[in-house]
Amino acid sequence: MKYCPVCHIEYADTAEFCKKCAAYLLEKEQSSKNVKTDYRRLLITCLFTGGFILFVMLLYYVISLLAR
Repeated sequence: MKYCPVCHIEYADTAEFCKKCAAYLLEKEQSSKNVKTDYRRLLITCLFTGGFILFVMLLYYVISLLAR
């Protein structure tokens, strides 16, 4: 994969120059990064998402009761 150092747009390996600014493309290194997972933040996000889903379900239930 190649990218433009000016525009930061990615191109295929066969491309030589950027279509937007005509700069010479550089090779992009494919390195795997070890990302540390923040489990506390993940748990909080899951709880907020689940709470929102339960709120919407309760809201639909109340609306269906009032519509009768």
